[in-house]
Amino acid sequence: MPFLIPRRTRRSSRASVLRLGSIILSLAAVACGDARVTVPRTRGKIAITSGNAQQGVPGAPLGRPITLVVREASGAPVVGVRVSWFADDGGTIDPGQTVTDENGGTGATWTLGAASPHRGRAVALGYDVAEFSASTGGELPFDVIQPLTFATYDGSGQTVHPDYVATTSPAWTHANEYLFITPYPNGNASFENPSIFERLDPLQWRVPLGSANPIVAPPAGYYSDPDAVYVAERNELWLYFRQVTDQNIIRLTTSGDGVHWSVPVAVAQAPNHQIISPSVVRRGPNEWFMWAVNGNVGCTGATASVELRRSVNGREWSKAETVELTQSGVSPWHIDVEWIPSRAEFWALYNAKTSGSCTTGAVYLATSTDALHWRTHASPVLVRGAIPELQDVVYRSTFAYDPVSDAVTLWYSGARFAQGSYSWHTAVQRRLRRDLFAAIDAPANNRAAATIALPQLRDFP
Repeated sequence: MPFLIPRRTRRSSRASVLRLGSIILSLAAVACGDARVTVPRTRGKIAITSGNAQQGVPGAPLGRPITLVVREASGAPVVGVRVSWFADDGGTIDPGQTVTDENGGTGATWTLGAASPHRGRAVALGYDVAEFSASTGGELPFDVIQPLTFATYDGSGQTVHPDYVATTSPAWTHANEYLFITPYPNGNASFENPSIFERLDPLQWRVPLGSANPIVAPPAGYYSDPDAVYVAERNELWLYFRQVTDQNIIRLTTSGDGVHWSVPVAVAQAPNHQIISPSVVRRGPNEWFMWAVNGNVGCTGATASVELRRSVNGREWSKAETVELTQSGVSPWHIDVEWIPSRAEFWALYNAKTSGSCTTGAVYLATSTDALHWRTHASPVLVRGAIPELQDVVYRSTFAYDPVSDAVTLWYSGARFAQGSYSWHTAVQRRLRRDLFAAIDAPANNRAAATIALPQLRDFP
């Protein structure tokens, strides 16, 4: 993601100009005759190899240096490249300039500044800028996608369809944050049953003490697509999920502690593929919304559409009405919607499919003020291939927005195809809202909509 210079005060703008001037002077010195420094004929790349996404303390150096390797466009390492280091959080990086060794590598030590987000850059003439970040306390660093590990009940650790929920009342005396998720070992739907994990820290989630996964198991077919809501007046977690047979049946189970769950009851029903990935928002005691995807004949079909149902109690739901949500060249497939009170709008995060394909390649975001009419954006939030765990598929994802830090935390699921099967995993990323929206408002990334030749082993979850 390109580095964006935010609006600053007049004093900080002057500091930015001075820093920019130092970059120009440094690069000019390289260009003007230091024969020991290498300048490529074609643009190359700088790759951070170690030290990214560390946690630290402002005013103190990080425990490990930031290291990188400089490569030509062909991928060959380059010796003798002068790299300038910049800390954009007001901190320092020592030394401020280094030169790559015989393996194309170099490094420097970052002492964090007081400003958040904690970001830095490595700059060299003729090479793409490399960005890195750090965090303090229990925060995630910005912009870094990090895989998560879950102790699933089947033992595979493979997961799909995360859904995040936070409890908001002091009356809830258990964990404050949960991820509901389903195991999906190599695409085996028989294990795809709703499971619960509570947050220990941003990268560690465990099964609640006294609980056992899965929360519910089907008498027939399989369960999938969990979506949770915290109901403050009742001090309960409500979990919706989809039972799949020749019908799609949306069921509801509730819990007052995240450990003991009620007998599930059916709250909505339609022919198979016509209520996929239900996402429930409770905006008030008598104002409930459920979005779901009408998948037509399934993910191998030509198109899919989003539908909305309404309720006054979360149990009885209206007939479906079609939502105006159109993404050029693709159809929404699985969706997660949240109400953002501080911005007075709904946000929807959804993966999208091309005609005839189950291997969704990107996740998009849209906004709405009325729940029916949605503003989409040209480019995706994430495209497959961002990390090895999400190499070939980016699937249903979930998110949370913090108005205090103006940051969005995103949990992605997806897969990598190898040795004849898909391996499914979940990862997390934190992004500033302004950077996220600047990225999705950029010109369309055509790579996201391209269909790639991957086996369609079954109707994906």
